[in-house]
Amino acid sequence: MRLPRYIAILPLTLNVIADQSPFSTNPDTSSSTLRRPLKGRFLHVTDIHPDPHYNPGSKVSDGCHKKQKHKGKSTVMPTLSDESDHQEDEGLWRKKEQLAGDWGTPVTECDSPMSLVNMTFEWLKKEWADEVDFVVWTGDNARHDIDRDIPRRPDEIYELNRLMVDLMRDAFPPHVHIVPSIGNNDIYPHNVLAAGPSSISSEYGRIWKPFIPSDYRHVFERGMYFSAEVIPDQLAVISLNTLFWYDSNTLVDGCVDRSSDPGALEMDWLEVQLEELRDREMQVWLTGHVPPHAGNYFETCYLRYGDLALRYQDTIVGHLFGHMNVDHFFFLDVIELEESSKRGLRPNTTAHQRARASGAFGSFGRSANNGLRDELKKDFGEMPGPQAIKLKDYVVVNVGASVIPTYLPGVRVYSYNISGLDDEITIAKKRKHGHRHDKPKDDCSLPEHQDKPHCTFKHKPRYYNKTSPSRSNRPLTPLGYTQFYLPDMDQNKNHQPEWKIEYTTHRVEHLIPSNTSMNLQLQPPPIPLHLLPEYDPILFDPESLTPTKGKAGDEPEGDGEKDVLEMRRSFEKALKKITPWKMKDLTIGSYVKLARKLIADKKMWKQFQNFM
Repeated sequence: MRLPRYIAILPLTLNVIADQSPFSTNPDTSSSTLRRPLKGRFLHVTDIHPDPHYNPGSKVSDGCHKKQKHKGKSTVMPTLSDESDHQEDEGLWRKKEQLAGDWGTPVTECDSPMSLVNMTFEWLKKEWADEVDFVVWTGDNARHDIDRDIPRRPDEIYELNRLMVDLMRDAFPPHVHIVPSIGNNDIYPHNVLAAGPSSISSEYGRIWKPFIPSDYRHVFERGMYFSAEVIPDQLAVISLNTLFWYDSNTLVDGCVDRSSDPGALEMDWLEVQLEELRDREMQVWLTGHVPPHAGNYFETCYLRYGDLALRYQDTIVGHLFGHMNVDHFFFLDVIELEESSKRGLRPNTTAHQRARASGAFGSFGRSANNGLRDELKKDFGEMPGPQAIKLKDYVVVNVGASVIPTYLPGVRVYSYNISGLDDEITIAKKRKHGHRHDKPKDDCSLPEHQDKPHCTFKHKPRYYNKTSPSRSNRPLTPLGYTQFYLPDMDQNKNHQPEWKIEYTTHRVEHLIPSNTSMNLQLQPPPIPLHLLPEYDPILFDPESLTPTKGKAGDEPEGDGEKDVLEMRRSFEKALKKITPWKMKDLTIGSYVKLARKLIADKKMWKQFQNFM
């Protein structure tokens, strides 16, 4: 099997800070500097929603809090693999009195029991502490306010966030950057947040002090957003406060250009950050809690976010969000922004509006998710054909699955290209240049047209380039992600469920090296080999690479040879099962191709729905 074409020639290193404290993740620690090889991977974790009041065996209708007086076991949960069967199962659930499971209760509004939280962080520490370069952590680290008998309190919300910080710092060593962002349930009351400085921003400034660079602490006090360089001078992650753009926040009023509203000021700040990072020839991930769906943001905020995303396409390598508890991706594009500015956004947002109040997709999940599913299918189906589409007019937004079992718990691992990073990034940046749209059809001098994308593009330059990391496979390009999930949630407390691969965007040849003599530190495989299904070390033993022999140079040894061959067949079959998309990378063009495939192939679309 051939090596992936992004295998590097020389090992790369990341400057990291050494400190005697096991919790020294403070970006300002001034101890001796070490050099650590990059892993070319990072984690996206979102919507943990720990609930210390969760009580196994309690009623789901009571928020999984109240213990039954009589003895009973929780009902067996249905398999989430078939849409029609699942809808029937949901009906049965409503008729029966479902009880809370030991490890969580999927497809309900119950939050995460501490058993799920603890086993998740144990898994993160065991498998990923030394395998990732940074962690994107997009908020909601407190329970929902769904039990009137146990109302949420500010001190409980802060305490749960402190606990999650402690677990994160215990799971990952000091050199792994952790970039948190504020969720709509991390504040009291939920959704509602005014501009700082405030008691809330001051408290989170203390809770997140290890993660916020000192240069951004005054900015954080005011707006609770910041930027962190996860690879110095090359890659940054910007933590956005999406609550200032969230139209369920009644204390703000959108992002009108040149206004003093906190949402507008954050957009102004973001534009300055993007301009500075571009001038420094860096790349950036934009991350936050509430994704820029039209039904989530104020209209002006949605348009301004889309404007910045498109104008800095050559600098923004990707967009990562949480909140919706639904594993999916969508596009922001010029055509949609133009249409949104004409129609005022609201007519097509009923599915999102149902979701906004809690940050979850309503009772029993899937029935409320139909609107989003249909909307994505419509958007993918209306994309221009291969000859007509202009990739410069598109960006991709990824929304990760949640740890809270609104469906089944999920955690995502991304891989990105670290090959020849120091040499190639300079060459790519030197070729950057700005472009502007053709002359717009509407008269931009008229007030009713001034916020339309083509009018914004007219007086502000657009930066895009076919050789930038978001458009072609080069250093810092996201190569793919692997979605881990927790099936078998109906296990009792004595049999802990195990995190497994649900699917990966990678091709099979990207998952495994072509031979075991290569130095895997050059560009490690997307995930450690032992996490692959049906993995066995013998399959990567150089002496067993020849399928017709038990050992190199030996004669076939009967049953032993058959065993190895059977193991290979099982391994190949398992890899084929978890690689449905076979994307060469996560560039914009690759996502466009995937969207077209999903619409053209009914079987693929059904699989996409099930993954959602």
